Amino acid sequence: MNNALMERKQIRTYEEHSEPYGLTYGAWTVKWWQWALSTPTSINPVIDETGIKWNVNQPASDVWFLAGKFGSAEKNFPARKIAISSGRSILFPIINCEANPLEFPELTTPDDWVRHVVDDVNSVVKRNCFINGKEVNLLRVPSDPQIFPISIHEDNAFGVKGGGSTVGTADGYWVFLEPMSHGDYTIEFEGSCEFGRLSAGAKYYLKILP
Repeated sequence: MNNALMERKQIRTYEEHSEPYGLTYGAWTVKWWQWALSTPTSINPVIDETGIKWNVNQPASDVWFLAGKFGSAEKNFPARKIAISSGRSILFPIINCEANPLEFPELTTPDDWVRHVVDDVNSVVKRNCFINGKEVNLLRVPSDPQIFPISIHEDNAFGVKGGGSTVGTADGYWVFLEPMSHGDYTIEFEGSCEFGRLSAGAKYYLKILP
């Protein structure tokens, strides 16, 4: 797809200090984390390879959540084929980090949690996103509030034994797309942290329905 057609399709991203649908950018990233952490492993879209589970536990309105995969040393990113209805924005992380006392019991204070995620995101050495071959703007956005409540499902994909209710903090690089016109899009993104040791990413073959 050429750039002129891309412009007609209005590929626009929210700015860091915008407030889509009355919430800050950082508040939407909190909602993304609450979505990812509360969804059981068997139906969690973050570990879905094909896109068949993309619609699980999505927000009731305004925004669709997409995801990469959990960071690993392997770059075997999922390729997901999905179709979504128009009229919503789309939020997804390029690479992000979250910390909570259930997952990291050795971190005993909020300052410890914040330092952990900041250090992880400071170690990012690669971050990019392309839609139909055109690079898209991404932003580093910390969670808002900095410490937020989460519920980790007992059957979770994060390796947290037993799960439960707790609090956490998060930071990372995100793309937040304004509503796009109907049509076909290919979204590709990738990030790596810990100076290249861990990588995350995904490819979406996305159809936006009228």
